[in-house]
Amino acid sequence: MKYPCIRVEGSILAADILEKIEQGEVAGQKPSDFGLLADAKVKDEIVRAWADAQDLWRIFRRKFEATKEGVSATTETRNFWVVPLLGLLGYQLELARKGEEVLGKNYFLSHRLPSRDQFVVHIMGYRDSLDKKREDSGPRMSPHALVQEYLNLTEHLYAIVTNGQQLRLLRDSSRLIKLSYLEFDLERMMEEEIFPDFALLYRLVHVSRMPLKQDAGAESIIERYHQDSLESGSRIRDGLSAAVEKSIIALANGFLAHASNQALRDAVEAGDVKPKDLYQWLLRLIYRILFLMVIEERDLVYPRKGNRKQRQIYYRYYSIQRLRKLGEKRCFADKHFEDAWCGLNSTFRLFEAGSPGHKIGVVPLAGDLFNERSIGHLQDAELDNEVLLTSFRNLSLFQHPDNKQWIRVNYGALNVEEFGSVYEGLLKREPVFLPNGDRPSFELHESTDDTQSHYTPEELTHPLIHHSLDYVIEEKLKEKDKEKALLSIRVLDLACGSGHILLNAARRIATELAIVRTGEDQPSPSAFREAVRDVIRHCIYGVDVNPLAVELCKVALWLEAHVPGESLNFLDHHVKCGNAIVGLAHENELERGIPDEAFKTLPVDDKALASGFRKANKEQREEAAKVTEQIKLDLAQTVRQELQPVSQHYATLADLPDHTPEDYANKRAQFEEITQRKDLWRLRTLANLQVAQFFIPKTPENRRFICTEEEYRDYLTGKRHPQSQAVARANALGVHPLTHGEKTPGGSE
Repeated sequence: MKYPCIRVEGSILAADILEKIEQGEVAGQKPSDFGLLADAKVKDEIVRAWADAQDLWRIFRRKFEATKEGVSATTETRNFWVVPLLGLLGYQLELARKGEEVLGKNYFLSHRLPSRDQFVVHIMGYRDSLDKKREDSGPRMSPHALVQEYLNLTEHLYAIVTNGQQLRLLRDSSRLIKLSYLEFDLERMMEEEIFPDFALLYRLVHVSRMPLKQDAGAESIIERYHQDSLESGSRIRDGLSAAVEKSIIALANGFLAHASNQALRDAVEAGDVKPKDLYQWLLRLIYRILFLMVIEERDLVYPRKGNRKQRQIYYRYYSIQRLRKLGEKRCFADKHFEDAWCGLNSTFRLFEAGSPGHKIGVVPLAGDLFNERSIGHLQDAELDNEVLLTSFRNLSLFQHPDNKQWIRVNYGALNVEEFGSVYEGLLKREPVFLPNGDRPSFELHESTDDTQSHYTPEELTHPLIHHSLDYVIEEKLKEKDKEKALLSIRVLDLACGSGHILLNAARRIATELAIVRTGEDQPSPSAFREAVRDVIRHCIYGVDVNPLAVELCKVALWLEAHVPGESLNFLDHHVKCGNAIVGLAHENELERGIPDEAFKTLPVDDKALASGFRKANKEQREEAAKVTEQIKLDLAQTVRQELQPVSQHYATLADLPDHTPEDYANKRAQFEEITQRKDLWRLRTLANLQVAQFFIPKTPENRRFICTEEEYRDYLTGKRHPQSQAVARANALGVHPLTHGEKTPGGSE
């Protein structure tokens, strides 16, 4: 990591802004901007401040070590460390003598800055946590939550909260989609003497960066950096979709062209590897890379208190960041070497189940994304450095359309659901192989499929969540066991696409869940992240007809739910590929039988044949309607008896843990066992039989595949075992699309 003591949460600042600030290449970094004389040098001032800060740290450490264990050491932290440290950055702080009441709540925040319209600096003791409230006394919530809530309710745009170990610059999150703050690890910075990070602290948090007045936040230097970061992120997203598509095509043809990959070319030539197979492997490869980019930049590979030496080994020798840096230097993109691909595969293996990653403290992510065969034949193929590192460069750097400067993509600040906008174009593409001399060539053409997934913009998602979910949450919070009640909510998106709506729903429920668990109105990021993971595990469901969209939705949910030290969630029973527009939703629909409308004559049908089936079906339905009420009740009871054990097994599956790769594998095995149950197969077959009749063309060659009411009733009542050509055809159509231009029928589970 380039800045080991700096952590960016949310979209408060972009990585490229940090680098430009460090190099003094952005506005606000001249001596006069810091209130210095014109002939002064900012670097010299930073060096002097660094020397004084080291002296302050040594004095404070001696004072702190003399305090009793268990005491927060607030006085020592304030008087001997934080107040004088911030004094080096231009802060002339005053101790607050009383709290401030806002909307009926009292906020006692320790220090104010009169010269900046009462800018807030809240200083706690060195043994206090910023993310947890004191157990014995003190405010009603954690220091971070207290300051964040105050910011959200007042005109202040920024504030500082610190315990002397970490210093956080917070921003009003009511005006942002997600929580945003900038954190500096002061303890590590001083103990390990990391001067470059201190220099950034000086350049970013100096008093001259902060708003002069509460209502003048937009004019401040720090807000200017924030807005530049947002604008940079927007420009990057606009170009990222093209970069991903370009990288996929380059990687595909790089694999197909490499001299060592004859087995891959032979498989393509023989038809064993189809264009869609290679496309899916490449998408998973890109998903893997982007997943690791995000968790690395968000510092989520290791738990916060993880072994520093192990962390250093990972980031120096195995991280995706390392390959990104190599990709940014064209001299390393040499087609005569393959070591970059070997290195990337070694990194992937660290996150697979049963890997040697534990030797450097890496907990396997496992799951479908980091399964050893998830990228198919590419796992054993070769790829030269020119192709791979150029692809990394495409994914890492974006050229500004105006000044043509290269901007580094900040994946840590990229909202997970925005991957949907990046991939929307790809979901409209159709992969093809074309002859190219002695080898095939891979291309992406415009698809004629009309089942494409579309990105749902933020301005539509938030009102939808507000109007459909808030009142449900409000009712659940009235129950005695609020946590259990919240986790009992079920959110289903019948056309989930990349999961944008599901992600926002998960965050909304998780916010309330984290508040219930912590008792704080502004839960810490770690508490919120754990709540999101549990909400996704229990509450979130999605269906989409596009298999690529389904996989992207899972990746988005995995990213949002990732907790350092735990594997990926098992989501196969929550996010499924299918056509949710057709099919059965309720158990009593099985008793409905085959509707006469299924035999309505369509242009592709033989009119006489369709008419004959429709007449026969109508007569059979009229005959079936004469059965006694008792028989109908018995039939309904039979259906319920078959559904009950299936429902119980799914409930048991939902309660299984999925913290480790072993948990994931166990959950997958249980899921596969459930899906192979005879009672579930029978129920699915009955549903498929109903729906399939709407889609099978009524032609002479399809006569044997058509099922009418009498045959269906025999299967439903158990007189006959569902085994016929009509059954086989219906089940096949429930899984695979028709090949004659018809829509895909969908059964029900």
